[in-house]
Order: sequence, then C-alpha cells, then structure tokens
Amino acid sequence: MYRDTVYIAGLLHDIGKVAERTKNFLVENKFTHIGTGHPKYSAYVMEQLINTSTFFYKYNYDLMNLVLYHHEPRNDHEKIILLADKLSSKEREEGETNEKYFNVPLRPIFSRLFEGHNENFGYELNPLSISTGFPKENANVTTQEYSTYFDAFYKELTVLENETQLYYILEKYLWCVPAQTTNYIPDISLFDHLKTTAAIALCLFDEYQCGSLSQQELTLMDNNTNSHFMLINGDISGIQDFIFNMPSKGAAKSLKGHSVYIALVTDAITRYLIKELRLKEANVLYNGGGNFYILAPKSCEEKFLTLRTKISEILLKSHQGTLYLALDYILLSPSDFSAFNVQWERVKQKVNVYKNKKWSEIGLQEHYADIFGPKGTGAQENEHCKLCGTEKGERRIEYVPDSEKSYCTLCKSYIDLTDKLKDADYLVIKEVIADNEHTVNEYIDVFRAFGFDYSFINRKNVNEDDFKSAFLINDTSFLESGCQGFIMGAYRLPFNENGKGQLTFKEISEKSKGDPKIALLKLDVDNLGNLFFKGLGKNSTISRVTALSRMLALYFEGYINYLIEKNNWQQYLYVVFSGGDDTFIVGAWDKVLDFVQEFYNKFREFTCYHHRITFSAGIGVFRYDFPVIMSSRLVEEALENAKGYVESGEVTPSKNKISLFGEIFNWSEFAAVREFKSLLCEIMNKHYSKKNKESAGRSFLYKIWKSTLGFKRILQDSLNGKVDNIRFWRLAYYLKDIARDDSEKLINKYKEIVLNNLFSKSAERQIKNIMVVPAAVKWAQMETRNKEEDV
Repeated sequence: MYRDTVYIAGLLHDIGKVAERTKNFLVENKFTHIGTGHPKYSAYVMEQLINTSTFFYKYNYDLMNLVLYHHEPRNDHEKIILLADKLSSKEREEGETNEKYFNVPLRPIFSRLFEGHNENFGYELNPLSISTGFPKENANVTTQEYSTYFDAFYKELTVLENETQLYYILEKYLWCVPAQTTNYIPDISLFDHLKTTAAIALCLFDEYQCGSLSQQELTLMDNNTNSHFMLINGDISGIQDFIFNMPSKGAAKSLKGHSVYIALVTDAITRYLIKELRLKEANVLYNGGGNFYILAPKSCEEKFLTLRTKISEILLKSHQGTLYLALDYILLSPSDFSAFNVQWERVKQKVNVYKNKKWSEIGLQEHYADIFGPKGTGAQENEHCKLCGTEKGERRIEYVPDSEKSYCTLCKSYIDLTDKLKDADYLVIKEVIADNEHTVNEYIDVFRAFGFDYSFINRKNVNEDDFKSAFLINDTSFLESGCQGFIMGAYRLPFNENGKGQLTFKEISEKSKGDPKIALLKLDVDNLGNLFFKGLGKNSTISRVTALSRMLALYFEGYINYLIEKNNWQQYLYVVFSGGDDTFIVGAWDKVLDFVQEFYNKFREFTCYHHRITFSAGIGVFRYDFPVIMSSRLVEEALENAKGYVESGEVTPSKNKISLFGEIFNWSEFAAVREFKSLLCEIMNKHYSKKNKESAGRSFLYKIWKSTLGFKRILQDSLNGKVDNIRFWRLAYYLKDIARDDSEKLINKYKEIVLNNLFSKSAERQIKNIMVVPAAVKWAQMETRNKEEDV
C-alpha cells in the first residue's frame, strides 16, 4: 500500500501549482514551517481531496506529507520524491524572472528544438482533445482562466475511483499547464513532469526496498553514478509485409485489421511487462507505431530476461517468424538523466542489433525447426492459408468469398477485427488468466497468451461490466461514462451512407473526381532521430523526451481524426495506420491530394512553423485492383525518393518534399501544381462542354504541357534573380489562340511563379522544378476525365 502512496505522491507532488496560479487560496498561514510555496498548495489540495474523495481517503495523511515535504525531506521516502523530482526536472533552463508567473503560458516543446528561442507561441488552457495541441501566437493566461480551469479539474479529481483514471485526468487537464514559470523557460507541461517523477519515484522505491539503493546514495541525489534503472525498448519488425502482403481483392476488409492488430499486440506486450514487473502507467514513457519505451528499476533485470524469452516464444508460435519483437535494455544511473536523449538513442541502437540476429534470445538451436522450417507437409489447393501458409492440419482453413481465397482462422479473424472497428466507441481491455497452452486460432488468442482480452464495442452494445475496463476512443470525457481513460487512434473506416456496409477499394475509387482511381499515401517525419538526439539539446532530460514523443503522437493519432471529420472525408479516406510519426492512407485519389496538403499545413502550424520540423510524403495513383503488396512498395519507394532527393547546390538531401506522378516537389511547388491545375480546370469547364472536353479539352491541355519548354528558361532565370521579358512575350504569343482573358490568367500564373522566386526569402518557398506544369496538366486530365472511359 505504501508503495502505491509513493507513486501517487509522485503524480501529485506539484498539483498545487495549478491552485496557486488561481490566486484564490490562502495557505501561507496553514503550513508556516514550510519554506517553499507550491508544496503548501499541493498539500492543501491533497488535504481537501482526502476529506472528500473515497479514493484519496485510503492514502490518508501519508500522501499529504510526501507531497508537503518533497522539497524539505525529513526521511528517506520523502527524499525519494525529491530525487525523482530533480531527475525529472533537470530540463529547466534559466530564463528571465517573471513576477507575473501565473500569467505565463506553456511554451511548445517544438519552438525550443535546436536551441530555438521563439517565445511568440504558447498554449491556452483547454482540456486535451483530438482538436487541441495547436499553439497560439502571443498566448496569455489569466488568474480567472486558471480559476475556471482548476474548478473543472478538481471536480473530476473528486469523483475518480482508481489510479488509472487519475493518470488520464492529469493528462487531460495538465498537458497545457507549465510545470515551472519562475526563473525558467516554461516549455515542459506539468503532466510530463508529474508522469516522469512518478515513474522515477516508483523505481527508486523498489530499489530502496530491496536494499540496492542506500541512504548514502539518496544523499548523493543526482550525482549518484550507480545503476538503479533500466530503460527498456521494444520494436516490432516485419510490420510492412504483415500488413500489405495480401491479395487486392477484399483487401479493404483485412488491411485495417492487420494494422490495428500490430497496435494492440504492442499494447498487450507493454501491459504484460508492466504487470509482471509490477510497474504503473507512468512507467510507459512511449507506446506507438509498434515501438515502446519503459522505465523500470534495475532490480527487475533478471525477471525481464525471463519475460523477454517468453514474449519471443509466444510471437514465434503465433506468427511463424513473420513478426519479431526486438527487445532489450540499458542500465542507467541518476547522473545519466541529464542527457536522456543520449540514453534513448543508446537503447535504440542496442535494439537494432537484435533485429540483425532475430530469435537469438530464445536459442537458435533449440528452436531451429520453428524458425527455419520447413513448415507443414504439403497441402491440396484450398487446404492452406493463402496469406500465412498455414496448412489444414495446423489450423482450420475457411473460404472467404470477398477475396475468393482460403484463409486460416487466424488470418480470417483480422477481417472480423476490421468489421468490429466500423462503429466502435470503446476499446475494452480486460485482464484474463494467461493461456499457458497458447493455442492460436484467432488474433484474440495471442492477447490472451499475455493475459489480456481486447474488444471494440459501440455504445449500443456496451454493458456496465465493460466500463470497468473501457477506454473511450478519441474522446477525453471518459469519466462521464464511467470509463478508465481514453485512447486515440484512427480506427474508423469508410462506410456507405447508411453506415452498414464497409466500402471496398473499388467503391472508394468510384467516389474520386473524374478518373476512378485510388491513391496510396505514405508520409513520415523527417530526421526524427535527429529531433531527439540533437534537437532537444544538452538539457534533454526524460521530461523533454517524453513531451516530444507525446505531442507528435497527439497529432498523428488524435488530430488526424478531427481533420478527416472536419472536411467530411470519412467516406473517401481509408487510414491504414497513423501513429508515432507516420501515416499510410488509401483513398479516392483527389481527396488524398487534398488531405496531404492540409495535413502538412496543419503540421507546420502544430510545430510552430519550425523550419527543421517537417515531413515528406510519397503518393502513387493506381487502379483499385492493382496488387496491394506492389502498390505499397512503390509508394514506399516514392517516399524514399522524396527524402533522398538532392537539389542543385545541396550536398545532402534537405527532405521536406513530396513525390507525385514520379516527380519530386517541395511543398511550395506542390501548392503551385494545385493552383495551376485549378486554373486549367476552370478554363476547361468554361469553354469545353462534356462532349468536346475529351477532344478539344485534351488539345488545350497538350498545348499547356508543351509550354513547359518555353517556361523552363524563364524559371531558371528567376532562380538567378533575372527576368527576360522577351521570353514572356514569346510565351504569350504561343498561347494566343486561347481566349484572351484566359491566356492572360495563364500568363499571370507564370508571372506569379517568377515573382515568388525573385522575392522569396526562403529557398524552400521557391518554385524550382519545371515539372510543376506537366504535373498540373496530369492532375487536370484526371480530374476532368469522364468516369465512363476505360480505366
């Protein structure tokens, strides 16, 4: 029980800072023996909660004292909270003293990367949601706003029932509250500080209880160089092939199930480790995209090695080597927390080594047949799974009409999982007795092998018992329905108007404007490792690392849902996955092009327009029945080409590019392609009827395409600061047989590009690629094509 008290104290030790900034509470006379201000407010809030909440009452005044004395400790347990606080908050950089500390907003972590000092951006006080997370220029907060905010926060604290709900309430309300506003730059949220303090405190307590952490070492505080922590990293490999290696026919019924399974099995393994190592939610520093980080005490080292073997054995038996979890750890001392980005990178590199020697942790000789095969004894047609190769004797084989293939029950269950996502409002995660026999017939059996059961449920089918283990999807108002917390993710899929039938890729392609094609989009953040390793700088402690990870996840897992709904793209976009720092979408080709531009623009806003925080994208346009495994690889190559493109004068790729129609554009060029396309479509719709659009309209577009030759030299001159009017006159003469007002619009569009290049202060905003014109022509051709044509 006292162990839980220490953990809760870590989560709440600075909670009084919110109350203090309201200027509504007078506590100076209540705890006169305490020198520092905010612990008094924290103790006051805890005292009120202990007297009004059945949850806090059970921790009694032990909890209040740990909070009250965490800056002036009287015993070793209070020193543990102090040390955890210090290790979490080493990121604080000295700034100007601000007497109005209660008006200072949280500065975005993004604005501080690469030693940035942009103080124009800040966050307003708003509960977390899928639409929040965007900084405001010249943001300011008032005591009245803090007062209103604290009242809503405190109200939910009084009705919570367990520590899981407490954790999610803290995230909901404190994500936008600065942890420190006096004498330090306020760029770390109070939630990230409390979370990491609680995780560290629990580790220190376990080390202390088992005798590994002495009183003398506690006195040394953050100068202690002895190892007392494990930083664990897990990374699943084989994801790309697992998701996309399937026939195109019926792929829409299965792709999402495969993708969500990866997220769920990663979550199940993370929960399994947390449960077996006796850790808490706060110890999971990051979990997303098939990758996770956990902070644990060194005393767990031996147990972890045993668990790692078991995890690998379960995955090998379930997937015959298709999916592999590279899982390893490094040891940390308190002194290592001052450069946590270095430790983050160290454990990541150590895990990468395991990817090159898969299954070595369970013994290659002992499991030689399971790893290297051969598998099965040979089977008749339709008596083996077309996806994983499992034969009839190993698992039941069933014929699936949608794909016209035979699947084993495990692969077929991914289709069932996709179907359950269509109207899910809750993800219910229940602890069950682990299946030691580990018989795998469906995906749920893999989760049960780790001791958990996962199910997606809608509001109509949920029952009272489910709420005890339910997490509300993409909605943080979880307490109102009695849930345990919230979870963010792009789970919804395109369904027809009545909401009963999931759209196939053929049906999605038919929703495209003009040419009935689908587009595949893959994007991810540029130089992500560098953002953490160098971007966070020398003061990149655990709070900064987790804050950056959490905010990126908020955009890719949360905001994407809001953006799609806001633009009514639900029936056009099939989000295969979006999490961590990357996204993969299949959709109506024109809506995918609309989405990627908007998603990029909002990402730049979300990250304070920092010139070194960008993403690149690859797009491919295909017939709906083109093999998914092939199209996904082509789009992956397109993304790699965008990231690897070296412009003239560059030594290394600047990235921040998009690949479309086989060409590489910067985002200003991509916007120019869109604008030029819109003008072309406007002219075609104005002058060419549906009857002659295919003949005269195509001739017009061909003429514009040929104008590329005349414009090429003009564009090159503009990049060198020159303008040749004679060349412009020649271009205008070439376009003379187009209606006068329209030819002027076209010439003005060309001039606009030239003027942009002449006066743009940033090379990234210049239009350098002459292929913007052919790309615009191609786009216009597709948009104005009749659906009746052969595709």
